[in-house]
Amino acid sequence: MEPLPVDIFQLRRRDPAAWTALLNGSPETDDVIVTAVTAEPLSSLSVIPPGRVASEPAHNIRRYILTLADTTDPISFIAKQTNAAEATLYELYGRPPATAMPACHYVHHDGDESVVILDDVPDHFPPATWTPRQLDKVVATLARFHAAHWDLHEGHADRRSGDWPAAEPTIPHFHRLPDGEQQPGASGAAIVPDFSPGGDFLSGHSLRAAGRLAPLFVRAAAGLAVMRDLHGWPGVLGESQMAAAADLLDDPVPMIRPLLDLPATLLHGSPHPCHWRLTLFDEEYLIDWGGVQEGPGILDLMAFIEGYPLVQERPADGRGILGDPVLRLRPMTPLVEETIVDTYLLTLAAELGGRTESRAFREALPAARCLHVILTWLPFFATWATDMPDPYFWQHVNRLNDTELGRYRDAPTAGMRHYLAGVFDRFLRAYRSL
Repeated sequence: MEPLPVDIFQLRRRDPAAWTALLNGSPETDDVIVTAVTAEPLSSLSVIPPGRVASEPAHNIRRYILTLADTTDPISFIAKQTNAAEATLYELYGRPPATAMPACHYVHHDGDESVVILDDVPDHFPPATWTPRQLDKVVATLARFHAAHWDLHEGHADRRSGDWPAAEPTIPHFHRLPDGEQQPGASGAAIVPDFSPGGDFLSGHSLRAAGRLAPLFVRAAAGLAVMRDLHGWPGVLGESQMAAAADLLDDPVPMIRPLLDLPATLLHGSPHPCHWRLTLFDEEYLIDWGGVQEGPGILDLMAFIEGYPLVQERPADGRGILGDPVLRLRPMTPLVEETIVDTYLLTLAAELGGRTESRAFREALPAARCLHVILTWLPFFATWATDMPDPYFWQHVNRLNDTELGRYRDAPTAGMRHYLAGVFDRFLRAYRSL
């Protein structure tokens, strides 16, 4: 991306001349003149314990609305403060945009206070409204993005050749530690403090095998300890699932090795449906690349599969807990999952020809599912230690039916309970397939 004669401070001050210079750097807008700039913060959705959805201002994301000379139609852009990895990604692939990525018009590198300015992609079809055809197109777009960056180990040197400075921050590998960073436990020092919740589930071997994932394993062990103290979650997380999780935390090699044997590509990190934007022009965009990393594409695919059943939407009548969106569960049958996997693999085969190994990919699906659940939901449970520390209260909550649960603000939503029951049922079956 060519340097521009503006800086991020001018753009943040809503200087029309700076925004004019920014737009004039593109052939499509080289003759426009910006006369006024306004800005507004955007909201973000997040699941909060014990299983609710919160809508709150995203202080690191703003929409800039530009008024142009000689036209009554304003245009808008998204400015996002982000980390070095996402800034690097957009520097490399944002102009012209890679498959599934919004176009990037400006990158300001400053570590975890980097800023990118992107196209404001509309969301004409929220995930709750997706048709089977739209689902297929989203999965195919994800596969095409992975195919475009396939087998990074072979192309690693070429990908960052040319004018890209070697000293610039790079996109991390999902498992491999950065050069120069010490392997956990290599010095012989204690990895997990004795007082850390869940420390009994971990060992030096497990955290060394976890590599860059070691901090997440520590949080996952703390989450498992919380659920042990609550005596599990009836109908969701029983003794069998907790024993399986403890086994994988103690020895993650059977879960991680099959993933390391697959070709690496660029990963979004969390491509669940709420990060997709579908437009009226039959386009699919994936936003929020802050978790970008290198690794097998199956990790992105599994994150999408496990995120697909859980829909976040705001009630039409405006009601809900504090006006927040609500969680809704849609069916996730084995047929739907198989269709998603088939669509992904068929698209990869069409893009890469004989360079794909569908059999090895399918054999690694259980490992990808186990790792996803270990790193996603066990750390989530760790946050419950402050919200629901009392096993007696927890037992009372689990005696409520779905109607009563929906009226009880301090209890998990019924949708969350049913969703996680499916998640941990699939997790246990995947564990037994390793």
